[in-house]
Amino acid sequence: MHALRTLTAGPAVVMLGLAAALLPAPAAAASGDPTDDVVRDLSISIDLDEDGVMHVKETYDWDFGEREGLGFFRTLSTQMPSDEGPRVVDYEDFALTSPTGAPAAVADIEESRDALQLSLGAPEGSEDTRTGLQTYELSYTVHGAVDPSSWDWIVAGPDQDVSIERVTTEVTAPEEILDGACWQGTDSDLDDGRPCPAEIDGETMTATATTLEPGGWQGVEVTVPEGTFSAATPVYAEPTASERLADTIAPVSDRIGHAVLQAWWAAAAAGVAAVVGIFLLRRRSGRDEHFPLLAPGALPEPGATLGIARLEQEPPAVPRHAVPDDLSPYEAALLWRKSALFLPADFTTLTLVDLAARGHLHLEETTAEHDDDSRDWLASTTIADRSGLPDDEQDLLAALDAEGDGEPIRLSELGDEFSTAAQKAQAKALACFDARHLLSRRLGGAGSLWDWTAAAGITVLLVVTILAWALTMPTSLNLLLTGITGALLLLGVLWAATATMGTRRTALGRAHVEQLRGLQAAQAAVVETSDGTGPTTELTPDQITAQLPYAMALGEAKRWSALAEGSAAAGDSTLRPQGLSAGSWFLLATSMQHTIGASHSSSGAGSTGSPGFSAGSFGGGGGVAGR
Repeated sequence: MHALRTLTAGPAVVMLGLAAALLPAPAAAASGDPTDDVVRDLSISIDLDEDGVMHVKETYDWDFGEREGLGFFRTLSTQMPSDEGPRVVDYEDFALTSPTGAPAAVADIEESRDALQLSLGAPEGSEDTRTGLQTYELSYTVHGAVDPSSWDWIVAGPDQDVSIERVTTEVTAPEEILDGACWQGTDSDLDDGRPCPAEIDGETMTATATTLEPGGWQGVEVTVPEGTFSAATPVYAEPTASERLADTIAPVSDRIGHAVLQAWWAAAAAGVAAVVGIFLLRRRSGRDEHFPLLAPGALPEPGATLGIARLEQEPPAVPRHAVPDDLSPYEAALLWRKSALFLPADFTTLTLVDLAARGHLHLEETTAEHDDDSRDWLASTTIADRSGLPDDEQDLLAALDAEGDGEPIRLSELGDEFSTAAQKAQAKALACFDARHLLSRRLGGAGSLWDWTAAAGITVLLVVTILAWALTMPTSLNLLLTGITGALLLLGVLWAATATMGTRRTALGRAHVEQLRGLQAAQAAVVETSDGTGPTTELTPDQITAQLPYAMALGEAKRWSALAEGSAAAGDSTLRPQGLSAGSWFLLATSMQHTIGASHSSSGAGSTGSPGFSAGSFGGGGGVAGR
């Protein structure tokens, strides 16, 4: 059997050209919708001679209804894919007549790579149209479609755009027909064939199909004694460059593919080993450094040269109530997470709360402008000296000044200009953090050369894999490329996902982390030992306020709130420098990220948020459409 290659012939609509200027336009040459046409009956006679030539006559009872029709299109496939390569099917001796007197010319023949389209009836632009039921008789011969002992053909469809009520196909062979069958379907993909009536009488088989909707088809097959068509000589199309390349590659890729299938367990073991190896490598490379001669959390004196070693195990945290030395809350979040993604709070929120805690920003609690049940904050900068502030904090305060034009402004009304300034300030803060070398890799920038090289290599391999499938390279090669590409993609995703695990903190970075661990431990101890009348360790309001942005950076805002409330219960109910209660500070910390205008949201570095038969084995095919 030979696989059918089909070509869809779309309906053509003929339009009348414009008449000369100042003259009225004549009536259209054709009118109505060609897809409304119906073929009441299609009779097909096929005589197969000993040379394997098909002599075909197709008789159409074509009903145009009230439409003014020129005729119809007939599409014929000119290639038959086979195991030996595409077979060439040649057509000749086209002739058309009409017993009902309709225009009957083979008006045009358009040839594509694997099909012919005949324009039958009146020529384009003709006014010689017909309505109602008309009969057309089309005859032609076909060379190259017959095998020595069998023949199969799609005689009607599947590419017609009109309904065919009945198809009767009569096949005559030069010898007795030993076996034959008729199939019909409704799917233009030819995968839903079901039997239709077929009768064999000596050298003739008659097959009938009914009710072929657009896209429907009928196929027939006959078996004759061996050697009946011994003179038939198939003609194969010249292989393309890609087909020749596929033939060259196939022996090698088949052997490799067979070897991989035989040793599938080895390939699976290699994959598991690669995954385990990535985790072990990341874990080893991610071990922090430290200063073995210094106590945990102690920073070296400026200019001092100290030995550095890898941290073997996590030391116990040493509680401390002071915030980290020379480390902003945003830097604390980056160092704690070893990533700029999915931080507990974004850069703008951490920095504004920290600036408020240090007295550079005044915040006043208020209600939302259009909703008395929602909280909002009026922000205004203070006259505190900014000369010692880093560039990113100065830029953020300047952006607030510009946004409010010297007046307090609601955080919910911060717009695009502030968002742009905040993003630039964040970029400065991230660059400054990378310049301090607290981590073994940069969190900003476009990635390392190795990252780009690996990504480029996988991308090239992916493109090659897609091209191999598109050019119908050997299946063994395509599967090998797909498997290798898929495995590398998965390993690449795993490598990227474990980047944080494989990032180590430098000795200086580890010292700052120990300070953060100490702050975290101290806050936990104060909360856990509170007896309801206040914490056992006295903290000043300034200390508690200063700790808030660092608690936010570690995701400990709720624990800070418990600490602050316990401290307030023992004395002053407000926390400096804003004079806000502990509850208001906590509300500020947890709501600011959602209060700031939506246009700023992109500046954050992260947030918490048919049975037994398919006519695909047949030759022939094509279709009809009205004109």
